[in-house]
Amino acid sequence: KLNALVSYRSLRIEDETLIAQPPENTLLGRVDYNLKLFKGALTANTFYEAGSGLELRKEFLYIEVNTGQGVYTWIDYNGDGIKDLNEFEIAQYADQANYIRVFTPTNEYVRTYSNEFNQSVFWRPERIWSNEKGSKKFLARFSNQARFRISRKTADQTLDSYNPFLRDIADTSLISFSSTVRNTLFFNRTNALFGADYTYSEVGSKILLANGFDGRLNNFHQINMRWNIKKKFTLTNAGEFGVRASSADYTTGRDYSITYYKIQPSFIFQPNTKLRVSLDLRWEDKENAQEFGGEIAEIRDIGVQFKFNQAQQGSLQGGINAVNIAYNGVQNNALSFEMLESLRPGVNYTWTLSYQRSISKNLQVSIQYNGRKSEGNSAIHAGGVEVRAFF
Repeated sequence: KLNALVSYRSLRIEDETLIAQPPENTLLGRVDYNLKLFKGALTANTFYEAGSGLELRKEFLYIEVNTGQGVYTWIDYNGDGIKDLNEFEIAQYADQANYIRVFTPTNEYVRTYSNEFNQSVFWRPERIWSNEKGSKKFLARFSNQARFRISRKTADQTLDSYNPFLRDIADTSLISFSSTVRNTLFFNRTNALFGADYTYSEVGSKILLANGFDGRLNNFHQINMRWNIKKKFTLTNAGEFGVRASSADYTTGRDYSITYYKIQPSFIFQPNTKLRVSLDLRWEDKENAQEFGGEIAEIRDIGVQFKFNQAQQGSLQGGINAVNIAYNGVQNNALSFEMLESLRPGVNYTWTLSYQRSISKNLQVSIQYNGRKSEGNSAIHAGGVEVRAFF
């Protein structure tokens, strides 16, 4: 199925005393294509749109809300008591989430040339080869899901302005940018005994602010494996390496490029549908690029998690982790918050406990408690109660 749309708009200013904008012509094109082949084993969707327009420069500010109902936390890095823009971080724990970020428009516009491209492909050969023999039977164990989405707005009108595959956030002509690339190759995706998958992901963004730009990038490769050793025992392992980068020219102290490697094995014991207990480990190393300081963090994490279910009544779950961190950099800045995950060098302890219960057919209550303790600091405790009504 193919849909296409082309629109042309001509703007003429009849009274130039009202607005100082010159006359302009605007062209917008859009193509949407859906494909389904081999009894649904191959499905794909393609979307592309190109056009031009105006982009509003934005300012943002942080507003304090009730504890636990925000997204960001404020850390007074320089100790002056003033809430500077470079002192707000995404909260790692609920008790820190006291602020939200609100964008406010300005009266300044920038001419932009934009394009958006979305592509998804899902290949499931088991739909046509599950009953085959030989090589086709083996290949039916593999499936692949790919997604590509990008939206670009640039200030220069060239052929590159409509090329969706240019994804360099350092491009000075780039006004705004949002990109998500994700591909997952599955092996034995529906097999109950053993399964594995490999994922490549790349997420990038850049937004135009009144006093500069804010850019983020996160690329990683990840391998997950699952092995049901016995009916009650499962072993999983996740390995990941990648880069998390930040670049901002509206403030200082927020430029970094962190390369990280981590392994997360888990041993799960589930004797029945009511109880599940897991032993989780994490071995992670992080290193900032030399041009941004070269700081290194080593994280060793061990924890125990459990979940107990009561059919048609409620569930109790919780866990405790011991996190040992070695870090050679300055602690009171945005980089340390990212490297240390809101904890401190040395031995840290975190714990959670939550209980959820259905009081009636359409009423549910949830109780949460979590805490953490770092070397040299007092323990922090946080809790909350939530009631949900279903109509």
